[in-house]
Amino acid sequence: MHPELDVEIARLHNVHGAFLLRYAESFGNPELARDAVQEVFLRYFMERRYGRVIESPRAWLYQVLRNHLLDGLRSSAANRQAGPDALDTLPARQCTPEEVVGHFETAHQIRASLTAREWKCLRLRAEGLSYLEIADAMQIRSGTVGALLARIQTKLEKSAISSAKKGLPELAGALRYLVRGNWAYTSI
Repeated sequence: MHPELDVEIARLHNVHGAFLLRYAESFGNPELARDAVQEVFLRYFMERRYGRVIESPRAWLYQVLRNHLLDGLRSSAANRQAGPDALDTLPARQCTPEEVVGHFETAHQIRASLTAREWKCLRLRAEGLSYLEIADAMQIRSGTVGALLARIQTKLEKSAISSAKKGLPELAGALRYLVRGNWAYTSI
């Protein structure tokens, strides 16, 4: 048995488990998200059990979770399978249909303006990772993280200006959709 390792993993799960689950759920299927988070902690246990030192556990957990989820998505896409939980991606009834369409369109405009690296950086930052943790997870320098976030901010400001006619609530709703990956909108 490994009592010290058990304590370490329990502590990490208590601190990061809910955030990792929310991040995993943003990929789509909540049921698979729970399994993915469990798999990540199992992999962490195995790595630590065999003596690997993990400098930044939080960044490591996010990176392994992301890779695991992307592998699953690629596998599903290759098999052209649609899960039964596809209805979970439908919008909540807290917004009018016009508001949902507006949020969706604005979210897609913002997403289309971001590069893949900017998108990944934004999602990790939205989960609360520090610049150093994002740098570790993306395998880039922390200065590059700052530059990516500055470019993202500029693009978001341009989106805010262009959607000024639509209003701040729509932009905020679109951003919630982008970083949380769900349709749980509430009025602002």
